[in-house]
This record gives sequence, structure tokens and C-alpha cells, in this order.
Amino acid sequence: MGVAPRITNRERVLLALGDSPDFVDQYETPRRFSQVGLAQRLNMAQSHVSRALNTLIKEGMLLHKRKRVIGERRRVTTYSLSETGIDELHELVEEIQFADVLTLGNDGSLQQIKLEKLVEKWAKRAGQSYPDALSLAELLRGASIHDGLPLLESPPDVVEFDGDEDISSEAIGLHLELAELRRNQGDLSSALDHLNRAGKLHQKRGNPVGQVRCILAAASLGGIIDDPVAIIEIVTSIAEPTEKMDSCLMLHDALLSRHSDLASKLLEELPNGHPEVLLRQAELSLRLGNLVEIDEIPKLLPGAIGLRQILWSANYLRLQCKVANNTGSGWPIPSDVASTLESISNSSKQPHPLIYGELTLAQVKNPTIAKDEKIRLLKAAWEIQPPLPTIGHIGFQLASLLPSAEAMLILIELQHKFESVGDDSGSSVCTKKMESL
Repeated sequence: MGVAPRITNRERVLLALGDSPDFVDQYETPRRFSQVGLAQRLNMAQSHVSRALNTLIKEGMLLHKRKRVIGERRRVTTYSLSETGIDELHELVEEIQFADVLTLGNDGSLQQIKLEKLVEKWAKRAGQSYPDALSLAELLRGASIHDGLPLLESPPDVVEFDGDEDISSEAIGLHLELAELRRNQGDLSSALDHLNRAGKLHQKRGNPVGQVRCILAAASLGGIIDDPVAIIEIVTSIAEPTEKMDSCLMLHDALLSRHSDLASKLLEELPNGHPEVLLRQAELSLRLGNLVEIDEIPKLLPGAIGLRQILWSANYLRLQCKVANNTGSGWPIPSDVASTLESISNSSKQPHPLIYGELTLAQVKNPTIAKDEKIRLLKAAWEIQPPLPTIGHIGFQLASLLPSAEAMLILIELQHKFESVGDDSGSSVCTKKMESL
């Protein structure tokens, strides 16, 4: 039997430092590896964090060093797992994942199950995920004990924090770090939640530009922009040229599918000749029915690295597909598209559902792609769950290629998505397509 480990403050701190070795050689360290950051992330008194850290240091589990921390003007003490700590962590994580717990079966009786298997069921049923061992440990820590085993009858409710929130820049920075952490783990709903919290704290501090940055980051993950006109006013008033251009481009991409007229006007705020602007101007010309040459647009964005270069490649390939669809030639090499999609898929460190979906929609128009391959590509795009309306286009195309029973399931789920945002037109289309099956 897998006995659940006892989760004390020591274990919680150890788990919270799980990815700290990845940052040992970096000049700046995320705030979550400092004592204050750990206290905020774990919702623990700083004195309790301090005692847990001292215990782990005495056991040889941790290394500590004064380093620069993101958002701090001075160096602070940060903590990282030692080799011994890494080994201890791996053992603890395995104990947590394979711990035996009790839960309610389909017939209402208690059944014994491994914790890892239970949360997989919860994720499939309700979409609530527990992406790391720390979140699993919190489940064990809060569970009651029945016949010697933790009892987890149903997923715990999402906690809403009331009262006065900490609106310090440190609290905002922690939310942004946690958003990035959750994004890297593929838990986009939690990433969106942290970005939303950070945006609201910026609003309370009277920092509209900071709030907009959070809104744009959320939009890149599928979040909805409620008041685009107000956001445009803030973005276009940014004085620093590079920051203004980056914000305008992010807002342009977020608005393009729902508010193409507003998106087009944003391009007027940007300098002609920049590759990012040239690419979007080419897309605008395509939408207006014009022929487009992409020779002047570089395949690689000068000076870009990491995720920005990956997203540039995805957008370039998407444009190349659209131009080829108009001219009948010049389609990108399928393996290039496949590798780019993989780099922004749910299995990557930085998933990007919106661009993944849009690139897939452009790629499947290639007439040389067989039906079975189109189905595979569209299914992959459907599973990554891009935002509306992109997922609507994916769902309709996928349903048109599947057998009636499978198509019906896609259309039912898609109709629920349209209804959840009050899109009566989209819901009506789903109804008509279901009636025709």
C-alpha cells in the first residue's frame, strides 16, 4: 500500500523549491525562491518559512546565496536544492503521486485509488488540474483521515480571497511569476487566474499600463479583452517606443479575430518597415483580397530569441500558408510546420493555444494533405483548446470530417462554449449542423 507522506512545513518548502536548480546559474532569480516569496506562495508566516529553511539547511538539503532577485533593487538571500535535496524531492514526489487515498466511486461507495489517478479523473471530468507535486501535497494536507487513509470525496472548491489584498509590487511580481510557472506546466487556467489577479492589483495601485500588460499576457493565452477601446487608448499612449510597439502588436493579434477593424487601426501607430509590422500589413492585404509577396519579410526575426522567435516562426509559416492558398504554390515544408507546432503545444514548456490553432487552420488548407492527416492535425488543435472564435473554426472543420457520432460530441461541446459567452449565432450554427447529421 502507498502510505501518504506527512506534509509539514518542511515538505511544503522543499516542494516549492522543486525547480530552483534550473535558476542556479542565472544572474537574476525569481522572487519565489526568496524567503518572502516562499511565504507568499505557501501562505505561511515568514517565521515558519524561516524555521523550515533552517531545518532543511541543517539536513544538507538546501544551498543559499545572496543574489539579485527579479524586481528587487538589492541582493537578497535565495534558496536552491542541493544534490541531496534533489534526491529527497524525487522520493517525496513519488510518495505523493502514488499515495493511496479514498474517494467516492460511481455507485457512491468508498473506493481506494492512487492520488495521481484520482486527480487525472478530476481533470477529465471538471477541468480542474493539479500540475505539480506541491498542489497534490496540499490536497493530502487538507484531507480528513478515514480508516487510516486520506479521504478526498470530490475536488475542493476554488478558494476566493476576500478582504484587503496585498497590492505591493512584490505581490504583483509573485502573481506574474506564478503565472509563468503555471504556463510552463501547461496549466493555462491557473496562469490566467494569476494574470487576472496581478492586473487587478495594478488597477488598485493606479497603474493602467501594468494592468494592460497583464491583460495582453492573458489574451495571448486565450483570455478575453472586455473593453478593447479603453485598452487601445492606454496602449497608444505609452511613451517608450519599444514597449509601445510590443504592446500594440500583442493587442493587434488578440483583437484580430473579433475586432479586425480596431486591429487594423493599431498598425497605423507603428513604424513601417519593421518585420513585425510588415507581416501584419501583409495579412491585412490578404484579408482585403490583394496578392501578397513575402520576400521582404525575414523567416527569422532579427535579435529575437526563445519564445519570441518561436512565435515569429509560427506566424511566418501561417502567413506563408495563406499566401500559398491564394497563389496555389509555395506551401511550407510540412516538417517545418510540425516542429513549430510541437514547440508551442501542450507538451512544450510554453504552450500557445491561439497561435497553435491559427497555424493549424492555415496549414490544413493545403490540398496535398490527406483527409486522415487533416483529422489528426485538427484533433491536436482541438485538444489544445484555443479561445473562441478560433476553436469554433477548428471544431466545425473537424466535425465535417468525422463520423456522425464523433462529430456530434464535438458539436455539443462547441455549443456549450458558444453558450458560455452568450454567442447565440455560434450556438445556432451548432444546432443546424447537429440536425443535419
